[in-house]
Amino acid sequence: MSALVVFKDAWANRDKLGESNKTRELAAFLPAALEVQEAPPNPLLRWLSRTLLLLIVIALTWSYFGHINIVASAEGKIIPSSRVKQIQPLEKGMVKTLFVKEGQLVEKGQPLIALDATLNQADTNSLVSEQQRTQLRLAVNQGFLTLLHGSTNTSSSQKLSDFNSAKQTLTQQIQKMSWQTPPSNTDLQLHQNLLLQQWLQYESQLRSLHSALAQNSAEQATVKEVITKLELILPVVNKRLRLLKKMFREKLVAETEYLQSLQEQIQIKQDFAAEKQRLKQLQEMVTDITQQINLHNAQSASAVLMEITEQNRQLAGLTEELIKVRDSRAKQVIYAPVAGRVQELMVNTIGGIVTEAQQLMLIVPIEQTLEAEVFLENKDIGFVFNGMSAEVKVHTFPFTKYGVIDAVISNVSTDATIDEKKGLIYRMQLKLAVNQIQVNNKMVNLVPGMSVTAEVQIGERRIIEFFLAPLLKGKQEALRER
Repeated sequence: MSALVVFKDAWANRDKLGESNKTRELAAFLPAALEVQEAPPNPLLRWLSRTLLLLIVIALTWSYFGHINIVASAEGKIIPSSRVKQIQPLEKGMVKTLFVKEGQLVEKGQPLIALDATLNQADTNSLVSEQQRTQLRLAVNQGFLTLLHGSTNTSSSQKLSDFNSAKQTLTQQIQKMSWQTPPSNTDLQLHQNLLLQQWLQYESQLRSLHSALAQNSAEQATVKEVITKLELILPVVNKRLRLLKKMFREKLVAETEYLQSLQEQIQIKQDFAAEKQRLKQLQEMVTDITQQINLHNAQSASAVLMEITEQNRQLAGLTEELIKVRDSRAKQVIYAPVAGRVQELMVNTIGGIVTEAQQLMLIVPIEQTLEAEVFLENKDIGFVFNGMSAEVKVHTFPFTKYGVIDAVISNVSTDATIDEKKGLIYRMQLKLAVNQIQVNNKMVNLVPGMSVTAEVQIGERRIIEFFLAPLLKGKQEALRER
């Protein structure tokens, strides 16, 4: 019997429904077998229960075989692919010229702002002056070293000639040097005189040592003459003494004459020994004076070489500092790193002070390619990879009316950052397929800063699992012991 027949039968006997209720009330006092005969159950209820059972079976079957998508959602905003550029000064300064205004389009390399370079110029001038002085002192020491190398075994006239040559070489060397500002004639003459004084001081000490050496040589000559004279006299004195001794024994001469001759011999021998000792001392003094001359030359050369080394080091340091200062001066004018639009201009006052690394403005690049930067929750990071497809919903344009934008994941960060509300999150970048969206039959450009939601399909799941998962989880946690 179909449900339609049951309905027709119930509709045909609708006027007897009230009697049926009375019959059921009366039949309640009869035995069970008679009660069923007098008041049988309504067939509508039986079919209703069958229908509900069938719906439950269908729902269970659909929940088992049916699948739904698992989607990972992440919120963020649209950014240019090369990111927004912060414009910051390298060091503290005063605003001299402002070339742009808020919202202005600029080209790459276009000047944005110029800072006052007065202090920087003062530093540059100071470094250039110090570099010039160091170069002049270096030239003086190199000229002095040239004189030292040519001063061995030369006469005074040759030394003077060497000095004049070195002076000329010094002038040529100064002229050949690379100068930020060429030295004046006064500075040139001053350092030539400095070289002269340095050389004269060295030569004065050297002349004193050579004078001592010459005096020693003269004394040696005198001593040698005395020794030669004594060497000639001593044999005569010895012979005379022998004769007087013989005559004294024969009583031919007085004893006083013999003793006088003996005294003369002793005196000559002592003088001879003394002169020999003095000659030896003078010869030792020659060695000592020669060592002093060599030491004086070595110390002078060593001192000037140390000064040359130190001055070369100073020049290298000054050159580096000068490069830094000039580079800093060049950066007093800040140029646009990319073509884009000026935003968040923080400086509007000429003469205002800006500090090191202060954000002056932002340049939002104008590019054909836009990206979405979103932040993925920690629970989804294990299922999202580069190259996966995604859908981006722009909050400004409801997706139910204007649709979504296709995108591809271009980068997923390998480390998490901490968010105060969401905890650990991962930065994810998606390359948008288009940079426009159709709104009311008109294409509207997407601009950086628009908030978006990115959805990535990371898998599928049976419908029944959504209902069983809480039960299984509760069962697993309930059966564990602490």
